[in-house]
Amino acid sequence: MRTAALLFFLSCIAPALAQNDASPAVAPDVVCRPFGPCEPCPDDALHEPFCQPFGNRRLMHCTSTYRIPYDSKIPPDHGIMRHSSDPPQGETPAWESCGRIVVQERADFWEFVACNVLFASIGLFLVYARSKKIQALQARNLAARIGLIRGGSG
Repeated sequence: MRTAALLFFLSCIAPALAQNDASPAVAPDVVCRPFGPCEPCPDDALHEPFCQPFGNRRLMHCTSTYRIPYDSKIPPDHGIMRHSSDPPQGETPAWESCGRIVVQERADFWEFVACNVLFASIGLFLVYARSKKIQALQARNLAARIGLIRGGSG
């Protein structure tokens, strides 16, 4: 009985022990830093993971933490002039997901408020016009009941 209980106990904890990895965590070999503000994703990239969940992205410049030794015989730029918007040599451009853009959210909020004010104004105008029409109809019916309206020919 004890042996069966011990075997059952060991069979239960064996998968948990197997999943525990004794190796220390390895530091990432790529370091990324933000480059520029958040911007809306274009329509053709909205399905990409870096455009989720808000549809905004930010350019990142990523560099490897592994450094290639500098060879003094070869100049770093190889005599090629780079454009100022190109990332420096050894950097890779990438995208990251970012939160909401405050300016865009504020503009969307005021657009929402303006639409609500417009709909409320139209609704109030229609209620006012309808109430005036009903009031005139009721006044005409009352006048006909008490005999204020006389027949045309006499």
